[in-house]
Amino acid sequence: MKKPLIIITAILAVLYACTHDVIKPSGPTSSTGTTSGTGNGTGTGTGTGSGTGTGTSSVCFQTDVLPLFQTYCASTGCHDAASAQEGLVLTNYTNIMKGITANNPNDSKYYNVISDGSMPPRNSPKLSATQVATILNWINQGATNNTCTVATCDTTKTTYTNGISQIFATYCNGCHGVAPGSGGVVLSDYASAKTAGTSMKAAFLNAINYTSASSAMNMPQSGKLMDCQITQLTKWINNGCPQ
Repeated sequence: MKKPLIIITAILAVLYACTHDVIKPSGPTSSTGTTSGTGNGTGTGTGTGSGTGTGTSSVCFQTDVLPLFQTYCASTGCHDAASAQEGLVLTNYTNIMKGITANNPNDSKYYNVISDGSMPPRNSPKLSATQVATILNWINQGATNNTCTVATCDTTKTTYTNGISQIFATYCNGCHGVAPGSGGVVLSDYASAKTAGTSMKAAFLNAINYTSASSAMNMPQSGKLMDCQITQLTKWINNGCPQ
């Protein structure tokens, strides 16, 4: 009877093993993860900026400022060499600087009387705001007797509003800006300028070319215009003085 019992016990042991998973660890389980990262960021920046300006926007005494003093202050009967009102002859740099303090417009007598409108005197042509600003900028830049290279003017600008009136404003309107104007000539408005250009064509051309019978009739009296400016005016007159 023992033998069958042993057999049955062995069978039951086998069945138990088949129906139950017995998992035994086969050894230690280890998980090692190493994440290493190195980041080096190095940034260096150097900025060097140097700039030199040649003065392209600088005001030039000889071409920008002197004509204004000669036209509006040294017109006939005022501060020209012949009249020398108040003992002043404002036709050159040395004399103009007697009333100008470089870099100090507030201490510049001539600038102050121009900017407040007291000079030129009442009923005389006044400088425009742009022209006054030109003198101010020149003083603030050191009021030097500088001469700049002048770009050739545009000889295609031959209408009154585009080219011609600008020449008159700089070189002529000190004498010919307010009616009746010197010699009965007014150039500060188109209608009057056209009348002068058409009715006095030959005299006008002689005046700007400095070929008048009398030197007193050559214009502007402060000095002959640049050739290209004479060309502009000549075209304007020969074309019938277009607006």
